Amino acid sequence: MTAKLHELAKSSEKLAEQLNQAHIDVRTAQRTAAQATQAATAAQARARTAQRLLAASLASQYKAASFSRTAALLASSSTDGYLQTIQSMNLLTQHQSTVARTATKAIASSDAAAAQAKAAVATAVEKRALIGKRQAELTKQVRKYKALLATLTAAERARYHNPVPQPTPAVVARVVNRAVTQAARTTQAAQAAPTPRVVAANPAPAPQAAPPARSSSRGAGAAISEARAQLGKPYSWGGSGPGSFDCSGLTAWAWRAGGVSLPHNAAAQQGSGRSVSRGELQPGDLVFFGSPAYHVGLYVGDGMMIHAPTTGDVVKMSSISYMSEYSGAVRVG
Repeated sequence: MTAKLHELAKSSEKLAEQLNQAHIDVRTAQRTAAQATQAATAAQARARTAQRLLAASLASQYKAASFSRTAALLASSSTDGYLQTIQSMNLLTQHQSTVARTATKAIASSDAAAAQAKAAVATAVEKRALIGKRQAELTKQVRKYKALLATLTAAERARYHNPVPQPTPAVVARVVNRAVTQAARTTQAAQAAPTPRVVAANPAPAPQAAPPARSSSRGAGAAISEARAQLGKPYSWGGSGPGSFDCSGLTAWAWRAGGVSLPHNAAAQQGSGRSVSRGELQPGDLVFFGSPAYHVGLYVGDGMMIHAPTTGDVVKMSSISYMSEYSGAVRVG
């Protein structure tokens, strides 16, 4: 039964992250549609202006006395007058051609912008429909998970959610305090490190102090402290705080306190920073599970992370070995 619960929890979290991504896609599509609509409106205005200019140019030529070379010859009293009239007619014709080309280009641009706007709106509608589908799938999956979870006794549920003993409050405080201190120290060291200076025509320059090889992100201490403040709050899919969280909602909330805006999606967060190896992990790094990532936690040192695990559980500190399918880490900030 435990294996079945784990499988349902994993698939539910995958669906939850797909739903989060669908929300991101809808917002992006809506912005694109709005921009395309504005561009189409501007292009249509330019086309109308070009059409008016073309009409005015044609009308002015029609009204001119010198409408043909024959008429110009008959109306001229001298050779110079005739040549001047012909030159004026040529300039008018060139202007008319330019206006016509401008009008044609403006109309084509307007048509293209209108088509792009229509396509962008259709994409937004399609993405919005996908949200409903994802939500229905997730609701169905979570219902199955909760029904199976309800068959366990309280003791069995506790063992399922915490297969290994949870860190005591004293351990949590020690790990977090050390992480915050370490993040502050490495950030200060990186800021204070001198910039290497190259001395021209010196075959053996004096060695320069190098910045720390592993520097926690700026804002990591604030992010860790904020994550700690959420310990014990319930998991809920789509939760972005302050009362409940899903995994990527928690890390986005924590890092917002550190001055970094992250998308509410684990896979998108994995692409939001510099990749670091497991051996280079520093407090504040984001650790990911699955490929594409369907779970994310905030690393706090000592092989531990703060994360929002799954439905029925709460935000807690766990070993990064708590979950299988570790797929990497990134450093943000």
